[in-house]
Amino acid sequence: MLYQLGALTLDVAPFNTHEVEREAGFDFAAKDVVGGMKPREPMGEADETITLECRLFPHRFGGLSGLSVLDGMRASGQPQILVRGDGLNRGWFLIDKVKETNAFLTREGVGRQIDVSISLIRSPVGASAGSILSTLMSLFR
Repeated sequence: MLYQLGALTLDVAPFNTHEVEREAGFDFAAKDVVGGMKPREPMGEADETITLECRLFPHRFGGLSGLSVLDGMRASGQPQILVRGDGLNRGWFLIDKVKETNAFLTREGVGRQIDVSISLIRSPVGASAGSILSTLMSLFR
């Protein structure tokens, strides 16, 4: 396992993650002063974002069901736990955006190569037990 995002396992196959980008910062408020540089007042942690770049080859390894799981988690609007393959718990994240690009289409319109970009933004609180259960139940409908 490379990453676990909620109910979705990102691994070498079938749902491969080949690039991860993380951005974090700290916010400062600038205050105007006469005749000098603006002093900065610390305001707190800025948004932490993570982007997972994934690639699927559904005709060779499968993975289309993973896209359905991902879409269900995104549509739920609930925070998802993100765990790296070495066991590091990255915390709770909201699925902000999912971008899917299908290339080399088959006669059915499914890409032989599907690139997926998952944009996550840190959530200050995790999902409640009830929302986790309802999200899992919706995956089996």
